Amino acid sequence: MSDRQGFSMAKRYKPDGKSHDNGCCFGWDILREMKENNVEFWAADEYNKLQILEIDQRSKNIYLICRQTGKITWPLSFRKLEEVHGKIHQGELGLNAYEIERCIPTWGNYVTGLLRFLGCRHQKDS
Repeated sequence: MSDRQGFSMAKRYKPDGKSHDNGCCFGWDILREMKENNVEFWAADEYNKLQILEIDQRSKNIYLICRQTGKITWPLSFRKLEEVHGKIHQGELGLNAYEIERCIPTWGNYVTGLLRFLGCRHQKDS
């Protein structure tokens, strides 16, 4: 997928470190790395290009910016993000905006896009 300036964005993040066996590279250090490298990713709807603008180490909150509008989000708790991530990998929650929205109201689209970009995949029940 190309953005309006003519260069393409990666569909999946390639961290400097290692990813887990399942291809997912979610973690606090990865989010900090993404912020430091000004990595952009798409929301689940693929209409909004996002970037991690700020990370509050003390409170473990993340602030995103929508690149098209310049709007900054309110804080997203890493603890809540980590909880949703765990539920997805345990198969308790689907990796879609609707289901994530029920756990983190108003964040479904952005969180789904972020987790997909980090390589998360819904674990099917065995």
